[in-house]
Amino acid sequence: MQAIDNQEWQSLPEQAQQEIYDFFLFIKQRYEKQAQHAHHDETETLLFSNHSANLIEEWLDDSEDEVWQ
Repeated sequence: MQAIDNQEWQSLPEQAQQEIYDFFLFIKQRYEKQAQHAHHDETETLLFSNHSANLIEEWLDDSEDEVWQ
């Protein structure tokens, strides 16, 4: 990763420094949201798959078959 040399940074006008910092915050926030969404999607998938697994076990259970015949 490259770093901005302090002398180069100081040579920019204050307005440009603020714009760069604002852009940094924007990008950081966007990637944090993406990470949150990915984590949420993984959690939702896990919950759904656990729920589905429980249903499969219930459907495969023969204990209620007698009642419905």
